[in-house]
Amino acid sequence: MERRREKRIEKLGVIESFNFHASHQGVVINSPVEISLVDISIGGLGIKSNVKLENDTTLSIAIELEETNHVVIGKIVWCSKEDHYFNCGLKLIYMPPELHDFLEDAMENSNKYMN
Repeated sequence: MERRREKRIEKLGVIESFNFHASHQGVVINSPVEISLVDISIGGLGIKSNVKLENDTTLSIAIELEETNHVVIGKIVWCSKEDHYFNCGLKLIYMPPELHDFLEDAMENSNKYMN
């Protein structure tokens, strides 16, 4: 069953991510985690990771498109093991306006060629 609300763009490569947890005592930033970006939409990301990411973990992710780094922030909403890696879904909290516009244009242009 398809639950996605937004169209996705797939296979954009390897990205670097920092996960952090905010609490009343401050913010803890962990070491970078290398993850693969499976797909992206205006509302979220699909990623693969070699480590399990707990639900509600907040990630800051740098996505390079057209030689520009775009940093998005999202929360893990699900993570499941598949073979030797984990597939995870993130709900985006923040996306730079330039990346949002790029994705909207990409989605619009992909519709031109769909039946």
